[in-house]
Amino acid sequence: MRKEIKVATAPLLLPTLLLAAAGLFELQGCLKDRAMETYKIYTPVYVRRDTVLHKIVGNAAAPVSRPGQIYVKGNYIYLNDIDKGIHIFDNTNPSNPVQTGFLLIPGNENIAIRNNILYADMYTDLVSIDISDPRNPRVVGTLQNFFTGRNTGANPGYMLSGWIVRDTTCPVPPGGTGIFLIPHSNYLTYFGAAVPAAAFAANSANSSGNTGIAGSEATMTLVGNYLYAIPEQHSLGVVDISDSSHPALVQSSFAGDDLETIFPLQDKVLLLGSKEGVFVYSISNPAQPTQVSEFTHGTACDPVIADPKFAYVTLRSGTDCGGAANELDVLDAQDIMNTALLKSYPMTSPSGLCEDGSLLFVCDGTVVKVFDNSDPQNLQLLSSLPVTRPNDVIAANHILIVVAASGLYEFDYTDPKNVVQKSFIATTNLNS
Repeated sequence: MRKEIKVATAPLLLPTLLLAAAGLFELQGCLKDRAMETYKIYTPVYVRRDTVLHKIVGNAAAPVSRPGQIYVKGNYIYLNDIDKGIHIFDNTNPSNPVQTGFLLIPGNENIAIRNNILYADMYTDLVSIDISDPRNPRVVGTLQNFFTGRNTGANPGYMLSGWIVRDTTCPVPPGGTGIFLIPHSNYLTYFGAAVPAAAFAANSANSSGNTGIAGSEATMTLVGNYLYAIPEQHSLGVVDISDSSHPALVQSSFAGDDLETIFPLQDKVLLLGSKEGVFVYSISNPAQPTQVSEFTHGTACDPVIADPKFAYVTLRSGTDCGGAANELDVLDAQDIMNTALLKSYPMTSPSGLCEDGSLLFVCDGTVVKVFDNSDPQNLQLLSSLPVTRPNDVIAANHILIVVAASGLYEFDYTDPKNVVQKSFIATTNLNS
């Protein structure tokens, strides 16, 4: 019997782990027949931090493996390849986007750009990269140990750069499930249930100024001279980026439970989407965000976007977020101090979403839905775009960019009732 169970172990602890697990299985086997299962073992590879920084250059175009967050600035699309880096596409012609380079950034999941500086996470570190020439980027600054939720247990001066993956077959007790912690290892070993590989690698609005457009799944945003991010699932981090070569931590403090996404509204407030609701923070004092209100809902994954009058929240079940809701909630955002639910719309499995004028785009299961939201309490479905597992969307200038498990799509929605696909860049991940 074969299962792809993800197992992360520190290299020197691997023999201990297998012996400990095997010993437990032998004890169980004395009482019941043993079953054999094949697991994947993920062994971390560490390299010197300065070595990784020197490799963040404009590499030749690379295939897209695991599409993550998207970001648009000018004629360029920046597509995160989860835990690998950032693909850069010249999108001057949406019918034929051209990949101009790839930034090799291990542990990368987040993107934000101000002027010609791209900010990205590199596991625990925040890295600032000059992309004045997207084909020849250069690292200009770092802030170490900012993303505390992605601590990989590396020694000082080193960081995780990847994983060595191999299969191993072990006897397991029928129906057995267990979680074993090897003392002092900082690694958990999971048996009995599949765990996404990313769990081991980590434990749309225009903003003023020269920033770009992020998707609704973003966990990092820029407002003025400050970068706001979710460094771990309970905190809101503030970084002063007035000097991009020396990004400076201002504060990182508790901001709510199970935070997932961050969205800036008119450079005045931040909307933090969480598994339990939406937390609203004023940034009238940009260095010290202050919570001003909260909207709670049932447990579910929860990206949020907003305009000056309404906020839109998608709730999705069937994931590690828990819950049972699959819906689109419309909130009254005119009085941000008293957000209130106006209406809920049933959905299949919604995720990312965005607005463009009177149009609302929502990723939902196997389609992207296009709504007329002239009256948010009476949304009208205009069309549905077939997309394999869409995750997030950005809409601007009648071009809809969709990131999905299958790759990167672009559509022309000049006529929202007759949306036309312009291009598609497929992923190389056959399991997508």
